[in-house]
Amino acid sequence: MKKYIPTLITAFVLFGCADTKKQEKLLLDSVIAIHDKVMSSDEQLMKNKMLLDSLIKQNPNDSAKVYLKQVDDADNAMSDWMHKFDAENKGKSHQQIVDYLTDQKNKITVIDSQINTAVSTSNKYLNTIIKK
Repeated sequence: MKKYIPTLITAFVLFGCADTKKQEKLLLDSVIAIHDKVMSSDEQLMKNKMLLDSLIKQNPNDSAKVYLKQVDDADNAMSDWMHKFDAENKGKSHQQIVDYLTDQKNKITVIDSQINTAVSTSNKYLNTIIKK
């Protein structure tokens, strides 16, 4: 039995790494799925941005500026990520593509969290202002 273990391990490694294009596509798909989720929150982010802008025009000393900055920062982070993201990865090795997509997945996950926080906190603020 012990003489078959190295053969089994080698087979698992070879078959596990055999379909590199599939692995790259799955990783890209996961990045795009997070991107799509973030974009669905973008509509609320823009709505809150317009409301905060209006409040600031009505009262320039209003604390809405703090929330507007948070919303702007989240929007800018998403915009920057989208402009820099390269889905094609031409001329890169499999490992470079995996590393790049893993890094991009981490970045878009952070942006997702940033946008969710900006939407949530600005919603709470706007709800208190609108109720007054």
